[in-house]
Amino acid sequence: MKSTRHEGIYYKINRRGKKTYIARFSVNGKAYKKTLGSEPQFNLTIAVKERYKLIDAIKAGVLNQGKTIDELFERYVESRRASLSDSWYYNITKNYNLHLKSHIGNRYPLDVNETDIQPIMDDMILGRNPKNKKYKPATVKQIRDCISGLYSYLPKIGIECENIGHKLFVPKFDNKIYFSISDIQAKKLFDIILNYDDPKWRAYFIWLLHGRRKMEVASMKWEWLNFDKMIYQVPSDNNKSKKMIIAPMTLLLQTHLIKLNRQDAGFIFKGNGSTGYISSTGIDFQWRNIRALAGLPKMRLHDIRHLIGFMGVNSGYSLEQIGSVLGHSSTATTKRYSNMKSNSAKEVLSHMFDRFVD
Repeated sequence: MKSTRHEGIYYKINRRGKKTYIARFSVNGKAYKKTLGSEPQFNLTIAVKERYKLIDAIKAGVLNQGKTIDELFERYVESRRASLSDSWYYNITKNYNLHLKSHIGNRYPLDVNETDIQPIMDDMILGRNPKNKKYKPATVKQIRDCISGLYSYLPKIGIECENIGHKLFVPKFDNKIYFSISDIQAKKLFDIILNYDDPKWRAYFIWLLHGRRKMEVASMKWEWLNFDKMIYQVPSDNNKSKKMIIAPMTLLLQTHLIKLNRQDAGFIFKGNGSTGYISSTGIDFQWRNIRALAGLPKMRLHDIRHLIGFMGVNSGYSLEQIGSVLGHSSTATTKRYSNMKSNSAKEVLSHMFDRFVD
């Protein structure tokens, strides 16, 4: 390797007889050496400029490396918040705070590796945590996705490091849903919801009985409803499919929405938090009350969607019809419910309410 007239720029002759330029420099006492490129694409002038760019990039990285994972994670989620849903923001923040913050929050990115994260995920699966709770593999996968996303973001702000999320292991899991309750239990659940004391929460849970997801309904706005045409829309940035959903409004749902303080615009289910609509914590509190009254202590809120799927399959409706109720973009997702089969969206809902609503 031979030196040039420019500081830190060297070259060697490659097999084709051309010069290959190499940069050498140090930042904060650490030495760096990088091959830049070969003639004819590279010349001495370009090599000098590239060396300065490298030095600037690494210095920027050194500055950013002084930030803790807590600080960098906050920057990461904020950088993505505008392009993704509120539910994504809620879930990733919740999982970070609950499972990762106390372990790695005050550390620096280059001081953390996969051996720090994998035991956390393993303990979640095995129930070796303060709550003695065994988490589902799908939840554990969210931890890996949280780390992968953060470490994919770091190079964009000048922190060059390996993505340790790619080395994390999550066991394979069966995503088929094995949930069912009897007709008597389902009728009891419908009865509790339809006669719930608070009209706001009554309308909210009735809407969930139409196949919508928890936070889709929570963040619904008056301007997305069309009472004349008996339809409502869920915008693409407000639902999991990321496509505009147009859904039928049953007479039951319309009746209970009209009983609320109807507005021209704004959130239907207003809350006191920063989002302006009811919080996940408030929803979970009300659901625990409904679940207790209905005698269904182990039923999750999301199981309402599964209940609709199973009832639709067992009543002979097509996967396309059931998928239209649940907002599935593909029948492949709806096929999860076909394992429960033993022997258009409005039709499925009408059948369900005729069956369980007096």
